Amino acid sequence: MRTKPACLLIVLLLMIPACGESGPQRFQVSGEAKFDGQPIVYGDVVFTPDGSKSNSGPQGVAYINNGKFDTRGPEGKGIAGGPTVIHVRGLSAQGGKLVCEYQLSVDLPKADGKYDIAIPKEAAAKKVTKPVPEI
Repeated sequence: MRTKPACLLIVLLLMIPACGESGPQRFQVSGEAKFDGQPIVYGDVVFTPDGSKSNSGPQGVAYINNGKFDTRGPEGKGIAGGPTVIHVRGLSAQGGKLVCEYQLSVDLPKADGKYDIAIPKEAAAKKVTKPVPEI
């Protein structure tokens, strides 16, 4: 009857490597996000691997708070690195009005690092001049 506990132990030991985190490698990125030279109060940064440049992998998200962002935040899991499309939304406050929206393509290193984003004044949110029709 001693073989049953021994077999159970072997099965459990074989399962341990499967419990670790798997999937593509992710890298952490942090930095400053400014709009027209001023820190963005609140917003988000989405890092999407650029498929048009044969890059694939996980998408990363970081939240901007007082001009700073870090993919290690509450929702962050890191980025793929390599050719990346970065989409930034800046808000006046959490849940506030859209201040700016900007997209750029960059080649990020496949390593942890820092990347600062400077959004030009031309990326300011456009005011709606026509009333939005009611549905």
